[in-house]
Amino acid sequence: MDQAGVSTALVFNLKKDSPFSFKCQVCSACCHNKAIRVAPYEALRLARNLKITTTEVYGVYTEEGGIILRNKPDGSCIFLDSRGCGVHPDRPLVCRLFPLGQIIDCQGAAKYASMPLHPDCLGLFGTDGTVESYLESQGTLPYFQYDQVYSAVYKKIIGKLSGLKSAAEAPGHPSDLVEADSGAAAPGSLLSPWLDIDASVASCCRRKRREKPERLDEIITLHIQALEEWMAGL
Repeated sequence: MDQAGVSTALVFNLKKDSPFSFKCQVCSACCHNKAIRVAPYEALRLARNLKITTTEVYGVYTEEGGIILRNKPDGSCIFLDSRGCGVHPDRPLVCRLFPLGQIIDCQGAAKYASMPLHPDCLGLFGTDGTVESYLESQGTLPYFQYDQVYSAVYKKIIGKLSGLKSAAEAPGHPSDLVEADSGAAAPGSLLSPWLDIDASVASCCRRKRREKPERLDEIITLHIQALEEWMAGL
């Protein structure tokens, strides 16, 4: 039965039309001891919320090569404050999905599971909506959209590099997208420099002698364009 909030393990038996609702009570129990992954679009959203660059987001707020948000020494999320999530309007996708988990099956269909909650969580489950309506209410659409965009780019990069005898033989590297900048994160701190959208786009705009766009969709379009141009030169 597709009933949410009663499982004790991740059983992906929920579909988009399954009855589901969840009302967060801002208890913050779910904001501790988690490894929250961040993709490039999520880092860009966080940067704009904090009024800093993605370079600073990666340098100050992430670890594990720039793909995981740091936790404070007590295990709480780096963005958790006395009022709750300090970046709530621009929180990462995994936070928006909670308490749902999502997988994509071999046919490309999304399936969902209701996660077991922390014993102290005050969130309220219900069935007065659907999984789809919950996802819409959490503003997940652009996150899913850009996740697909960057996933497609990842596959192209892997395909390009796998066609070479070794990545070292490539006549360039994603680091070529980013010129030296005193404000950049320490060398080697990112799995790949191209994760840093602001630095990559700023470097691209300097090379092309054009102004850096302000709108997020235009920034991402230019970032993807820079990556495509780099791959074309391999």
